[in-house]
This record gives sequence, C-alpha cells and structure tokens, in this order.
Amino acid sequence: MCSKTSYTLDKKKQLDLVNKLLPKIQSGDLQAFEQLYNLYKVQVFNFCFSILKSNADAQEVVQDIFLKVWQSRNQYNEIISFNGFLYRIAKNLTLNKIRRKTGQPEQFDSLKDDFSIINQTENEVLFQEMKEMLDTAIEALPPKRQEIFRLSREEGLSNEEIAEKLDISINTVKGQMRKALAFLKSYLEWISILFIVWLS
Repeated sequence: MCSKTSYTLDKKKQLDLVNKLLPKIQSGDLQAFEQLYNLYKVQVFNFCFSILKSNADAQEVVQDIFLKVWQSRNQYNEIISFNGFLYRIAKNLTLNKIRRKTGQPEQFDSLKDDFSIINQTENEVLFQEMKEMLDTAIEALPPKRQEIFRLSREEGLSNEEIAEKLDISINTVKGQMRKALAFLKSYLEWISILFIVWLS
C-alpha cells in the first residue's frame, strides 16, 4: 500500500532512499523491494495510464514493469540513474502492450528506435513532467472526488474500504471513480498527442 508520505517525498529524499534500497534488493530483500514499489507505483501507473488510457491495461503493465525491475536486480550496479532505468522499462512494456492490442507489431518498431536515441536526461524530464501534469489534473477534481481517487490510487484502498472510511455507499464510490477517470482521460488527451509528436 502506497502511503501519502512516500508519494510526496521530494526528489533528493527519494533518490537517497532509492540508493539505500537498491543494494538490499540486489541481495534479494523483498521488504526493500516492496518499499521501492510503494515509492514508485503511483508515478509509474500515472505514466502508463496517460499513454494507454485504460485503468486495467495500466495496472497490468505496472505489475509487469516491477516484475522486470525485480528480475533485473543483478544489473543495478550498471545503472547510472534508476529513474532512467525504470523509465526505459516502463516505455518498452507500454509500447509492447499497445503493439499486442493493435495486432500490428511493425507499427511501433520505429517508436522504439526513436526512444533509444533520445537523451536519457530528457527521458527522465518527460517522465517527471507527465507525472506533474497528471498531478495537476487530479488536483482539478472536485474535493470529494479527488479524495476518493487518491484513496484508491495512492493508498490502494478497495471500493469497499473507501465506502467504509468515508461512510458512503459503494455505488457512490464507483460513480465518483468513473467520473474521475473520465475527466482524467479527457484532460490527458492532449498530453498523449504531445507524447506522439515528441516521438516523431
């Protein structure tokens, strides 16, 4: 479960924590990996969702991304920037998801080539900027809808848990989540257009 505290860590504190966690993860420490997952899962989900525009697809890709991060733990010593490393995995698996859904493998080969020649720092900047754009969109939601969305996406609560916590019906939670996701999809439409232009 991702706490609000982990989600709002400033960049320096986050990097310091990551640098402490990576050696532990290399040694097979699952608790350290869970901390890393909680630290990044919202940011990674936001990135995947902004491209895929599907909650289910984004969640599936997020799980694949962190599985890959775990399986690649022996490569951590070769990593210059963990954010860049995570971004590359997220980018590749997101494109793979699009490719599988469209059934046109050739369509996205050029996109992968374009990604590979873009400066790593620019990749990280884009990753951070897209996160900040989604944060702005979330903050534009009505207060109660924003609270429900954050409880779901940032704290990992189920609809039933949110309903109990806020003393509202499950149907109200579901309705507010549907409206929140619809708004965010609309808000992020232009971000995806910019993303495609950036790739071309």
